[in-house]
Amino acid sequence: MKWNALRGFTLVELLVVIAIIGVLIALLLPAVQQAREAARRMQCSNNLKQLGLALHNYHDQFLAFPPGSVSSTVPRNGGGSGNSFGPSFYGMLLAFFEQGALHDQMVWVGESPGYINEGAGSAGDLNKVPVLAAGPIAAMRCTSSAGPISNGFESQAHYAGISGCAEPTTFTESRISTVTVSSQPTLVSGGGMMLTNFSTGFHSCSDGSSNTLMLGEMSGGLLRTDGNKSYPSASGTDHGWLMGNRVTGYPPNLDSGSNSSDMRCFNTNTIRYSPNQQPFAYQLFPGMASNVGANNPLSSEHPGGVMVLLADGSVQFIADTIQLETLKQLATRDDGQVQSQY
Repeated sequence: MKWNALRGFTLVELLVVIAIIGVLIALLLPAVQQAREAARRMQCSNNLKQLGLALHNYHDQFLAFPPGSVSSTVPRNGGGSGNSFGPSFYGMLLAFFEQGALHDQMVWVGESPGYINEGAGSAGDLNKVPVLAAGPIAAMRCTSSAGPISNGFESQAHYAGISGCAEPTTFTESRISTVTVSSQPTLVSGGGMMLTNFSTGFHSCSDGSSNTLMLGEMSGGLLRTDGNKSYPSASGTDHGWLMGNRVTGYPPNLDSGSNSSDMRCFNTNTIRYSPNQQPFAYQLFPGMASNVGANNPLSSEHPGGVMVLLADGSVQFIADTIQLETLKQLATRDDGQVQSQY
């Protein structure tokens, strides 16, 4: 009886097959990563559209957009002197993007929609803990970001209100307050749409709502020359989405009063640098800080640029290579220099 011997793979053939599989995986992996990033970028765009719709609904009800941040007239920690931190625009928008339950837990005090006892993650925060206990809110975060979800007490937001620009060269911007934040000389503008302690509306936007920025992405951290990044502080201090400011007035007349050491205005940004701009050596540019730099550049983990929301509710992708002066014109509501292509 004759038997047919079964022939198996030789070692050479097996190695060739493994090599082919490895090449195919190497070719396929970038495509998979690109597809994932495309999905994350689409989600980021949807987040901004949701926030844009909330801003428009707020405007429909109050005939104005919310301020970028406000202070509270209630003394800090329920006693002593000086204002406490009021909320950012996120606190005022909660009821307009399916977060009504959180909005109802906000502590609205006096004439200013702020909260009291803003301490640093202590028992004194009971007035705002119910709002923050829900954890990160998806619409406020870009899933491409490698930054921390929370600093230990408050979750971070990845989109800042654009309050205007600083140091333009093609027009004059006089609505600037010069302050010191985190030991950095900082410029806070009142020429945009999301201001400190002041509301704007469509009537304020003479450049047109499709030519003016409302929100910009700040999810990528600060680039360093060594290739690393600095993300918002994880020390447990109050640097989250609900934080506003504790100053009075609005640019160009911001007044710290008895809060002379604390001129921070959270969750807003004055355009001073190009997107994802890298500082020199290990020194930050003026107005930059790893936790709350009012002049930190717009940033993201999306390759090549950042996502922004315009005042008409549309979302655009702005390349890192955009002319800085063009970006400053887009950040200003009434400079008279309309930019339709950028």
